[in-house]
Amino acid sequence: MVQIREQLTIEPMREADVPAVQIIERDIFSTPWPRNAYYRELASRNSAHYIVLRKDEEIVGYAGMWRMYDEAHVTTIGVRHDVQHSGYGRVLFAALVQAAYDMGAKWVTLEVRTSNDNAMRMYEAFGFKVIGRRKGYYTDNGEDAIVMWSDSIYSPRFRRAFEENLNRIQTEVQGLRPELTHEA
Repeated sequence: MVQIREQLTIEPMREADVPAVQIIERDIFSTPWPRNAYYRELASRNSAHYIVLRKDEEIVGYAGMWRMYDEAHVTTIGVRHDVQHSGYGRVLFAALVQAAYDMGAKWVTLEVRTSNDNAMRMYEAFGFKVIGRRKGYYTDNGEDAIVMWSDSIYSPRFRRAFEENLNRIQTEVQGLRPELTHEA
């Protein structure tokens, strides 16, 4: 018997990836970004950073963030519905945190729906804290957003949490190439 192991790769999002990203976005979010939003984001290379996660060459997830002075702000993370709960969201988020280090950011911020308990637990595992609430932030149903913020990503506490998550990814996510997870 021959066993072929799937391979996961993280790459910068390209314009050619946008249609596949939009298909995932329309499937998992009730209010997907407008058609041209990702093209605009990709044109903002100085402040925007977007990536895709491929499983055997097929896009299964994507994520993005903005660099604003010394802060990295997560704008989106999406994983194809049929492969959710496979650790891919954690992989994408770790890649964004690594990019924040690479960009020289000091903190990472994000908003998350109050109903998205799984995502909040993941962010907390990375060392994020709830710092506020944006009332009626999500326009599709008026749901509040929880605002989360990291300690300095250079603090011992944050680095330890980041390393623990990288170790968890290494052991739990099948097919991830080792060079995709490295020390900050």
